[in-house]
Amino acid sequence: MGEFTLFGFHHAGGGVSSFSGWQRALGPGVDVVPVALPGRGQDGRSPRYVDLDSLTEALAEDLGPGLSGRHVLYGHSMGALIAYRLARLRARRGQRLPERLIVGAFAAPHLRQSVDATQKLTDSELARWLIDTSDIRADLLSGTERLTAMLARLREDLRICRQHRGAQDTGEPLSCPVDVFAGADDPLVDGAGATGWRRHTSAGCTVHVIPGGHFFPRESKGVFFDELRSLLRSELTEPAVHMA
Repeated sequence: MGEFTLFGFHHAGGGVSSFSGWQRALGPGVDVVPVALPGRGQDGRSPRYVDLDSLTEALAEDLGPGLSGRHVLYGHSMGALIAYRLARLRARRGQRLPERLIVGAFAAPHLRQSVDATQKLTDSELARWLIDTSDIRADLLSGTERLTAMLARLREDLRICRQHRGAQDTGEPLSCPVDVFAGADDPLVDGAGATGWRRHTSAGCTVHVIPGGHFFPRESKGVFFDELRSLLRSELTEPAVHMA
């Protein structure tokens, strides 16, 4: 058992496989728990939430016992928004917060998001957007059935992201530190989007720029995991409990 748990929240259209290899890369001391969003599993029994508030509520209930111990949250792209909203929900309830909220490839939540522009895209345009913003090869999207299923899942997740309205996000800043990982060449998150997270914490915010685009954890594994391991080692040597 590790000294604390890292809960990982995947990007839009993704799944728990996004965190394949993370446990090996981070090593002992940290238990990596990829979070399966309700309704994304294979059993077909869990409801598939299509709105951000109910999804966050369901996650708070499902993960509740694990969140009572020492933990950090890492969210990538859509996952960053979900991790942030989960931390905000627990803060409002006066519950334990993560030792750190770690967000990757997502602009500060009070800013207009690039995914807003995907609402009116046709399937072919959305497929091109997916190729342009990820390291997925175009030939992997050539199968009509596979492409249709992938785009349907992606549209549902992007719809959830668009429900967040930053102008309505008027709560107090989080009392835990926020670490922002950003790809140097990410077409969806610029410097202002990354540094904008500073207004959402009263405990300090650090921006880590990683070579690569939107999916820098896959494009620059060595640099990314070196930086993340260093960050997590600091948590092991400086234990803290953050309460709302």
